[in-house]
Amino acid sequence: MAEESTFFGARKGWALRKRFWALDSYGLLLLMIMVSLVVASIPSAGRENVMAVLRTLVLAGTFLFTLHTSGAKRWMYWVSIALIAMSVSASVIFEAGTRTGDAVDSVAALLLVLGGLFLIMRRFAAHPVVTGQSVLAALCIYLLFGLAYASIYGFIGALDPAGLFGPTNGAQTNVVRIYYSFITLCTVGYGDFVPYANVTRMVAVTEALVGQVYLVTIVALLVSHVGHERPRRNASRPAPDQS
Repeated sequence: MAEESTFFGARKGWALRKRFWALDSYGLLLLMIMVSLVVASIPSAGRENVMAVLRTLVLAGTFLFTLHTSGAKRWMYWVSIALIAMSVSASVIFEAGTRTGDAVDSVAALLLVLGGLFLIMRRFAAHPVVTGQSVLAALCIYLLFGLAYASIYGFIGALDPAGLFGPTNGAQTNVVRIYYSFITLCTVGYGDFVPYANVTRMVAVTEALVGQVYLVTIVALLVSHVGHERPRRNASRPAPDQS
């Protein structure tokens, strides 16, 4: 147990600047994702356009840090910069609060989140040893799942407001959609908001399944194997005959 604990405290005492520039700084990335959730919770009444741009900029900044800490290749930076430029431009051009603006805002957020998921999974798959940073990367993925589904709910609500939570509740706000996404991901089920259209129900089912299966398999296995070397893909291949 003493050996395993060093993997969680290996960066203890590091300055913030050193943590920022180091690879696999998924604890800092986890904090940045939490900041994006806080920004999303800020009331936007009367300043929908400003808050839509701010949410996109915070997600874009988180995405840029994901690029760096995940050791992305040069071509990934160019693709990501183009994606960020399109997302921010779309948030500025289209009027927030309208169906078109909300749809564009949701797609922009979804693309940034999916890009972050791809980068973290790519880096995570390359870890030869399961460390504390591997576990933190898995938690980052879990939170990004919640944000991705919140964007999908936003897109559904933009296309058919009544199809999300029914004709009475409508599409609600970005805060409510993020709230609903995470209570579905965690299978809490408070019951204050329920999916109305069939497509919304099926999306909620997939999110609940992903949330539960991911926690009880991937995260649980990682925590129990911290400090152990991961099996290599070619480890099961028989050794070549030297005779």
